[in-house]
Amino acid sequence: MKDDKKYFIIEWIKYKHSEDTYTIYDGEMFDLTTATRKLLALDTLNKHERTSYHLQDVDKGLLPLVLTEEVKKNGEDIDLDDMPF
Repeated sequence: MKDDKKYFIIEWIKYKHSEDTYTIYDGEMFDLTTATRKLLALDTLNKHERTSYHLQDVDKGLLPLVLTEEVKKNGEDIDLDDMPF
């Protein structure tokens, strides 16, 4: 069974005198194998005790839609102003 799930690597930086920060490492999604390898490498190279890395699965329902040929009309892109929403 192939796992089609994608994962973000979340970088968590803990500060003593301000709020913690969370960012998506490299701004990319990865398959589980790649994400795990990168996570282990980041943890190995990490020299700061205040920084840690975690995996978060991606909810594909929250990803932006990609326009395909199905949303083309007469070979031209649909005018977004014509959309009902």
